[in-house]
Amino acid sequence: MHRRALLAAAASSLAPTLACAQATPGRFAAAADYSAQRAGVSMLVARNGVVLAEYYTERDEDWRWQIGAGTRPFAALLMATMVEERLASLDEPVAMTLGDWGAHPIKSTINIRGLLNGTSGLAFRRGDDQNLATAILLEPTETPGQSFGADAAAYLLLGEIARRKLEARGRGSDPALYLMERTLAPIGCVPVGWARGDDGAARFDTGAAVSARGWAQVGELIRREGVYRAQQLADDNALREATQGSFAEARAGFGLWIAAPGRGRGQLPVDSDLWRASSPAPMDLAMAAGEGGQRLYIVRSENLVIVRQSRLQEGNGGWSDAAFLSLIWRDLMRR
Repeated sequence: MHRRALLAAAASSLAPTLACAQATPGRFAAAADYSAQRAGVSMLVARNGVVLAEYYTERDEDWRWQIGAGTRPFAALLMATMVEERLASLDEPVAMTLGDWGAHPIKSTINIRGLLNGTSGLAFRRGDDQNLATAILLEPTETPGQSFGADAAAYLLLGEIARRKLEARGRGSDPALYLMERTLAPIGCVPVGWARGDDGAARFDTGAAVSARGWAQVGELIRREGVYRAQQLADDNALREATQGSFAEARAGFGLWIAAPGRGRGQLPVDSDLWRASSPAPMDLAMAAGEGGQRLYIVRSENLVIVRQSRLQEGNGGWSDAAFLSLIWRDLMRR
């Protein structure tokens, strides 16, 4: 069967992770209105894998929207899947795959974890072509492990590492397709649209287009630490670490922002007031954030996954995470 046909068949035949509950009329309506007034197109709230509310202002529940930097947890899920299949390790030096790095005194110390959590010390400079060839040749601007940066270079490198590893094991040469077939199709998160670079590689930094339900399925799998129907699809330790901060930055995991207090007062490169004193977000809330107010919230302590999507692809349209979550939490108290 053609691979695209296989994915379509999987999507239609497999029951989704999330189940639907009998919605309470008007529940989360204030949050949905807040979202819609700021160019929101979809909102979904799920608890314990049960959808409590869904709202759509344009299109329907199957429409895929660009999520920008909200794509980045897909890179974490890709690597967690490869770790589960023993194709990679978070502690593994990148130089084991990108061999030329082995002779570099600093780059030889960078591991896959450092790329995922933004502590590799690598970043594109102003005016650089943001492509793989440039990323491979970058010189560290900071000591690996000591500082945080949310740069696209790490995601291009992660995609290339995955490509080379998969190709070496006879598993194809497209990490995005591997992830869809191996992990996303079983949980019902297909199809996913991928923007690709000039080299044809999927952009794991900003390239995904996904439906609200599909993105929620990803959040639910991360919340469950990779378990789907008693099967471990992705490594639990990797996904647990994905929602935790690092020594360098307590507020950033693997492509996710964490509502924990920071050790310093440095400004984060994300347009959010999640850390405002009035925000009700618990410290374990993890957030994927894309331009235009694209949001995926995961809260393990509340068994909660929330998706909000927008038609905007830049700016934030006056979006406030603190205000939105305050409205969500108000209705969560209604049992």
